[in-house]
Amino acid sequence: MNRHVLIINRWTNSFAEYHRYIDHTADRVAYLTTAAGRPPLDGELAEDIRVLSDLSDTADVLAQTARLVELYGPFTHVLALSEFDLEPAGEIRRHFGIPGRGPEEVAAVRDKVVMKGLVAAAGLRVPAFRETPTAGLVREFAARHGYPFVLKPRAGADSQGVHVVRSEAQLDTLLTGAGLADAQCEEFIDGALYQIDGVVKGGRLLTSRAWRCGGSCLDFATGTAFSSVANDDRDFEKRVTDFAERVCTALDLTDDVFHLEVFRAPRPSGDGDDLVFLEIGARAGGGQVRVIWEEVYGVDLVAASARVQLGDDVTIAPMDLDGPVAGYLMMPEPPVRPAVVDAVTSLVGQVPALCSETLPPPGTVLSGNGGAVHTAGTFRYRAERSEQVEEAIRQTLAAYRLDWHPQGEQPAGAGGPATREAVHVVG
Repeated sequence: MNRHVLIINRWTNSFAEYHRYIDHTADRVAYLTTAAGRPPLDGELAEDIRVLSDLSDTADVLAQTARLVELYGPFTHVLALSEFDLEPAGEIRRHFGIPGRGPEEVAAVRDKVVMKGLVAAAGLRVPAFRETPTAGLVREFAARHGYPFVLKPRAGADSQGVHVVRSEAQLDTLLTGAGLADAQCEEFIDGALYQIDGVVKGGRLLTSRAWRCGGSCLDFATGTAFSSVANDDRDFEKRVTDFAERVCTALDLTDDVFHLEVFRAPRPSGDGDDLVFLEIGARAGGGQVRVIWEEVYGVDLVAASARVQLGDDVTIAPMDLDGPVAGYLMMPEPPVRPAVVDAVTSLVGQVPALCSETLPPPGTVLSGNGGAVHTAGTFRYRAERSEQVEEAIRQTLAAYRLDWHPQGEQPAGAGGPATREAVHVVG
């Protein structure tokens, strides 16, 4: 037996099938998991599986880890592939003296105030920002930087709790009874949003690709379709790759899969544009990122994340800009939730460059809590040029149809109101 690995898991799908990319017969592997995350785990191969009610309960996490150590001996590695589990993993490493990213290093990739400070210290442009744990500090930021500005949690994800504040009246409403202990404000950057996904091994960037977003994650969370198309502009890809490498160095990301978000914003002088750091996650991207990377580029980002963190040999070819251009589109849930899906139209074979789709079957309840996982439909594309993918996305938006009814009402044709159609456009 070479290694003794503790895995913290909250995933409930195939991403939680760790036995696919970690040899449980060569390494001893134990798990701390949620009840919902238990089914994908292989109980026969695992050394032990402990189900916890709350993985963010540090005391319970440490107590359960201590019991595992008493039973099976010290761990050599702690693996946490969900962004929400990086903090407990850091606490375990510190408490039990296990190598890897401790709480301070976790803060560099989770705390948006800390990460922007480190990136700015490396000489890269970031939005003006500050921690704002009180209403007075939020108002001070607004008075200094004006409207609009962004108010959001320091360690949030999936655009949860994010607000673009556009007026003093809106700010007054937001601050009424608001919990601000974890809040920060930052300058609103008016520019095109890009996401960069990549794999770093031994401090060297193995592969990466920039993607231009249609809309933003916040737009998607509030009811607008979200699209992303791989960049095929060589000059810009070189710029953004250099930027990503400098960010990884600033944050000491040496053996990780990362998901970086930047703005391409005009300079105030009007002379060209700048890349402006927004935030980064030390994990594989969400939404359709993991799916499209594997479908089109043959790279399993979740497996790569586990392997580079465990120190395994990883061979991934650099991204070929002469190869296919990928893209995806996510449709948001209906405006009235919970909603029950009556029908949704398949578009495979009708839209050029559309290579696969995932649609909610009739009867699915869309509750408004699905985020980027349980959506009103996702579409994935492959073409020779980015313009072809963009055109395919426009055709998909024009042809897409989802029929639904509010939960608790009768569907159309069964004594209920007329069929309701949810059609959204890219922001």
